[in-house]
Amino acid sequence: MTNILVVDVNATTSYRIRKLLEPQQIEIHSATTFNEGINRLTNPSYEIDMVLIDVKLGPENGFDLIQKFREINENVLVVIVTSLNTRQSFVQGIKVGAVDYILKPYDEAYLKSKLLGHICAIEKSKSLPEVSPQLVDQMIYSAIRKAIREEYEVLIGLMIIYHKTESGNEGVNIRDMAILKTLLNEVKESVGTDDVLLTQGANGIIVILPRKNLQLKESISSYYRKLCDDFLLSRNLSETSIALDFINLPNEVDPSQNALSVLAHRIEKILL
Repeated sequence: MTNILVVDVNATTSYRIRKLLEPQQIEIHSATTFNEGINRLTNPSYEIDMVLIDVKLGPENGFDLIQKFREINENVLVVIVTSLNTRQSFVQGIKVGAVDYILKPYDEAYLKSKLLGHICAIEKSKSLPEVSPQLVDQMIYSAIRKAIREEYEVLIGLMIIYHKTESGNEGVNIRDMAILKTLLNEVKESVGTDDVLLTQGANGIIVILPRKNLQLKESISSYYRKLCDDFLLSRNLSETSIALDFINLPNEVDPSQNALSVLAHRIEKILL
């Protein structure tokens, strides 16, 4: 279920959005003023995922309201739907954190297509597996211990999603999590039944590949680099990149060391 807050001086807009998105599993909440919008977003029973806002709120400043929304919840996805059609307003909307700017009067099919895309991203982000750092360490430790016991080598890989502009790396938002979820599905198709996939935070994927020796490392690294490049290209994510590296145990690092920390330091050098 996606919770959408519609902020518009026209009280019928929320009804029109609800009808437009039927039969999607959504809940629509409405506000017509600055204070109503704040109250809806801060109400813990609503758990707002996305805000549709017309920045023309009479005497009130809709851009200030968006900025306030982002201060309250930096992960909320904001879409501007307005008749205000100037380059200055568009730039201002992007600066305060809106992910989309749709002009009124809008074509209903176009608006529906845009909103469904955002809803899809929200739902994908909600389906990310919850993996604690402690569980990650435990599973890596178990994989290494088994490799030592059964005397085989293991490759551990780390992929980090990042934005090429510094501003894009500030905070974590729903779209970043959706990118991670979609990439995770791509990587799942490449691994075997004995391999392990874990997420690290909202922008990292850990791959544990048992019975892969040091000689296979370069070909496996190349395969995953191409997979990531193709993933970004096919989705036109030109401002996003993926840094990755693999490490072999026990040849490249002592099993008693924290392999994930070693990988993270390597990737940090790549990013620098």
